[in-house]
Order: sequence, then C-alpha cells, then structure tokens
Amino acid sequence: MSIRLTILCENSVDKVSPYGLLGEHGFSCHLQTPNGNYLFDTGGGMTIMNNAKLLGIDFRKLHGIMFSHGHFDHTGGLKQVLEKTGKIPIYAHPDLFSEHYSKNSGKMHNIGVPWPRAELEKLGADFKFSTAPCQITPDLLLSGEVPHLSKVETGDPNLLSHSASGEQITDPLRDDLSLFINTDKGLVILLGCAHAGLLNIIDHAIQITGQKKIYMVLGGTHLKFCSEAQMTATLNRLEDLDIDKIGASHCTGLRGARMLAERFGECFFSASVGTEIDI
Repeated sequence: MSIRLTILCENSVDKVSPYGLLGEHGFSCHLQTPNGNYLFDTGGGMTIMNNAKLLGIDFRKLHGIMFSHGHFDHTGGLKQVLEKTGKIPIYAHPDLFSEHYSKNSGKMHNIGVPWPRAELEKLGADFKFSTAPCQITPDLLLSGEVPHLSKVETGDPNLLSHSASGEQITDPLRDDLSLFINTDKGLVILLGCAHAGLLNIIDHAIQITGQKKIYMVLGGTHLKFCSEAQMTATLNRLEDLDIDKIGASHCTGLRGARMLAERFGECFFSASVGTEIDI
C-alpha cells in the first residue's frame, strides 16, 4: 500500500521548486491513496488553485472532500474546487455551518464558512454529515466528534459562538475532526487545527482504531495558543508514544514549532506548502 500526502495550503512555503507556490493562512492536504484521491480541507481560497496546478494535482480526479471544521481558512477554497469537481461527496460534522467567531482587539469577527450552503450544493456539494466516526475508505477514518476529556486542553477563549438562548459563549467547536490513516508503518493522524486538543485526539484515535502505534502526526496543532501546562503535557505525551515523524503546520506557531523541533530533533519537520510525504 502506498499513500502520498501533499500539503496544498499552509502559512508558509518551504520549497524552491516548482517556482510560484504561495502561502496563506489556512490548511489543505491532498491524499493520493490506492482507493482514490481525497482532499482534507481547502484552505482559505487564495492559493489552492495556483498550488494545485503547480504540483500537478487535478481536482477532477477527486473521489471526496473532508473537512476538519467550519472555519474560513479551511473551507474558503471549496467553491473553486467544486467548479472543477462537479458533484462530489463532502464529509463533515453537522455543525460545519454553525456560528464561528473570533474576538480580536475587542471586536467580533465572523470566521465561519464564507459560502452559503445552498450555493455550494448548487455547485455539486453532496454533504454527508455525521457526529460518529466515518469510514471513508478501508484506510481512511474520519474521527467523528472528539470527546473533550483532557483537563489541560481548555480551548481558545478568543473563539466564540452563541448558546441557544443567544448568550455569548466560548465556541465548543464540536465540528473539529481529524483524519486517521491506517498504514503499514502505523497510524497517521492528520489534523486541521486540533481545536479538540491534540491529547484528546490521540486518545480518541487509539480508542476507535485499536491501533497503538502512531507513526506520524501531521497538520495544525493549535499549540500557538496553548498554556504552558498544555504544551508540557503535549510534548511529554508525544515523546511517550515514540512517534516517528511530527509535521507541524498552520496554527502550530513559531513557539510551538520551535519547542517540537528542540524536543524531537530529526523526527520533526515543517509541513509547508509543497511538502510531499510518501508512506
């Protein structure tokens, strides 16, 4: 079995060739598998078409799209992708289109999906919503809703939503999903932003897959925004698991990436635009 993961959208570009790759605040990863090609997130919409063309990825050959959560920097490129794919299954949590806001300098900003659901469905989006784990292919398992059990992973207080009564609350981000990839080397955990908490996601992955060997963690870890207690607990757990590779993207942040690089040395890499991983 051979799987190729290609980072299409991310905050940085680390490759000289092909010339012209672009970075943006967001995330998207293309998966080429024995059971078809899939897209995990679509970035913010500023770079996905440019980067896909330069990296030789044809969206007309996609078998499905998966979303980690309903923030604009992960869903903004969907409309452009749909214009290439036509009708296609899209796997996500039912809260994908729920309210998502961020608070910055005292102001509320809408950071949810930038396109109306009806408009996307008219272009061919066939949404398949589920809170439960979803087996996309024999090797790809979308996590479903992740239980929030870790005491140190308390979420980002600057991400907000509203309760049923209209009260402003910390966004529970129930729609935060990850992808668990079964490989000959062990489990690969592909993250969008890890709003559910990396410790929670790892525990959930082990529980629902029965796979205790984690080969790689890849994607946005949200460690840029975490407390010292969460950072310490996360680094210790990753070390205890003896993970072979850790690829940091997007919301990991410079502080998080530096601490991961210092702790894990050659096991760490920056998963920037153009990074190709063959498993």
